[in-house]
Amino acid sequence: MNPSPRPRHAARALLLGSVLAGLLAGCQSPPPARPSTGGIAMPAGSGPNADAALTPRIPAPAYTLQPGDELDLRFADHPQLDRSLKVQPDGLVTAPLVGSLNALGRTPEALQAELLARYQALAPQADERQYLIRPGDELEVKFAYLPQFNEVVKVRPDGRITVQLAGTVMAQGLSPEALQAALAQRYRRVLRQPELVVIMRSFTSQALTVVQDGRRRETRAGAEDLRPVLALRQSGPTQVFVGGEVLRPGVLAWRPGLTVMQALMEVGGQLPSARLTGVLVLRRRDGQSPEVLRLDLRADLDGTGSQDIALAPTDVVVLPALGVTTLARTLDQYVFNLLPPLRNSSFGFAYDLRGQRD
Repeated sequence: MNPSPRPRHAARALLLGSVLAGLLAGCQSPPPARPSTGGIAMPAGSGPNADAALTPRIPAPAYTLQPGDELDLRFADHPQLDRSLKVQPDGLVTAPLVGSLNALGRTPEALQAELLARYQALAPQADERQYLIRPGDELEVKFAYLPQFNEVVKVRPDGRITVQLAGTVMAQGLSPEALQAALAQRYRRVLRQPELVVIMRSFTSQALTVVQDGRRRETRAGAEDLRPVLALRQSGPTQVFVGGEVLRPGVLAWRPGLTVMQALMEVGGQLPSARLTGVLVLRRRDGQSPEVLRLDLRADLDGTGSQDIALAPTDVVVLPALGVTTLARTLDQYVFNLLPPLRNSSFGFAYDLRGQRD
């Protein structure tokens, strides 16, 4: 019995299909060349159209204030205290009634919290408040049984008032109660039992005086109701600094979501002598307190690591060389020597290098 020809025909059809598929594949245009990454291997799944892969695994740090930032300070029920503040080169801002505060390296929320605490501290206890008469205040001197001697007077620029029978009396710096006692003493020279009161008709200031432990300090009426709201109106130019074993060390414009790996790519990538196990990020936190972050980016090159963090404004990224061990030597070799303005500029950091080693 002859074998069936069907298996032989099936084998021939399968071979022919494979050859045609190969020919068709050879006719297709080659895939576009992958863009250069400047010496840094792109993580798996990343590329020009893989935005999701570039999202930082760690949330971006909160924005911190820098010199040149402009802030709006507002009070809901006291618009006369509203101000526009600007962070000075020394990092200070000046707010009404409470003076200067350090804003450099702090979040707007942290600065607002300190402002609230300072304004709350202005509010004295109810029995401690005292209004002191000032030039321009309008007073009424009123007698209980001798209305013919009632008078409305205005405090002169020299702080004095003039009333009938009592003459000229210094009023500035006295409370209404103290002035009332001084006038009663004067009137006793001509009246047997002067019963009078001093009434404030109008006043020129909201300032109050508090006496505690024999000391006087100024506060403001309604200080306990002050609730400051601080909003960032305009931010100054923000930058990050990248140095070390990279192709083009220098300054980059900061943007939200910028990571260490992205910053290294933008300066041309790492050199063969770079040590990815000791990448340093210098960051200022809580005003003046510095922080040194040490990263191992080897696993991040293939997308399996989690050390690639988001950068904050004025961060300094340093990619050290093989064999460099001390933080001080790393900074001198790769940051200060290549970016001299960092030593004394507003972007500089006061790091304590003693005892800090990789």
